[in-house]
Amino acid sequence: MLDEALCPAFFLENFMNETRVALSFQSDNLQRFIFDNAEIRGEWVHLHETWQNVISRREYPPAIQNLLGQMMAAAALLAATVKIDGRLVLQIKSSGPVTLMMVECTSQNTLRAFAQWDEDEEIIDNGSLAEITGEGNLAITIEMDGANTPYQGIVSLDGGSVAELLQTYFRQSEQLETQVWLSSNAHCVAGLLIQQLPSADEHNAQDAESWNRISQLSATVKDSELLDLGAGTLLHRLFHEEECRLLSLNTLEFACNCSRERVANTISLLGQQDAMNLVEEKGNIEVACEFCNEHYYFDKNEVVFIFIENSEGSVFNSETVH
Repeated sequence: MLDEALCPAFFLENFMNETRVALSFQSDNLQRFIFDNAEIRGEWVHLHETWQNVISRREYPPAIQNLLGQMMAAAALLAATVKIDGRLVLQIKSSGPVTLMMVECTSQNTLRAFAQWDEDEEIIDNGSLAEITGEGNLAITIEMDGANTPYQGIVSLDGGSVAELLQTYFRQSEQLETQVWLSSNAHCVAGLLIQQLPSADEHNAQDAESWNRISQLSATVKDSELLDLGAGTLLHRLFHEEECRLLSLNTLEFACNCSRERVANTISLLGQQDAMNLVEEKGNIEVACEFCNEHYYFDKNEVVFIFIENSEGSVFNSETVH
């Protein structure tokens, strides 16, 4: 964990440290930071191995892959901002070539993601958000451990990018000034978020001036800088004249909680007759996890066993695969 002022002296003193760990920033980190001279906080995220785990399991058209990568960076930033104790899900449902996109980020710092699309439709490699999704909504769902009802915010897909949709969400739901930058390529994904603290006063001239100044500095960030630089170097480039302080650094990773037990429980929800009809027709029941693309197979004897277990008090719980 780092907790130092991002001033020129700090970077000169720590240049060798950052050089030694230059590769580690690509190992899936989220860095929080705060400005001591302004009521503003921020986050930077960079995903490499997590992203490779997602795109190695399914071949996506370039435009869909780019959008899914931006959503992964966005989910990590958003989960850290709202400080969940549970899981946060970003989900796009739309009428365009892409029908469904989903990213999950948990309080255990794990992520997983997938997209569904009409493979008969042509998808332009550099297609815009509107061209890929058409009409639809972005839903932000927060499920807190121990809570009976999840929170959900919904934003229409009217913005030109995922970043704009998130900014709209914060403006409408949280009423906090927020700016987001997201970038993605075949190697990695990254994002930057700055946000006014709840204690900031929009009518205070100094708070307003600080927000305008730091927003303008942040807006100079380039995609190549987001994707190629570590947090320390990037923040120094952007804010070397500000009193910016690094806070906690979290490591993120890919993980999927699907299991044979959960799939068996899903089959039990079909009902015994429908499940047996399906296994008689197909020879077995095959279930594929949308997130990790793991395939689970159950033959007739295994399907019979599922319902015997249920009738005797199953060890399977009531959760489904997703």
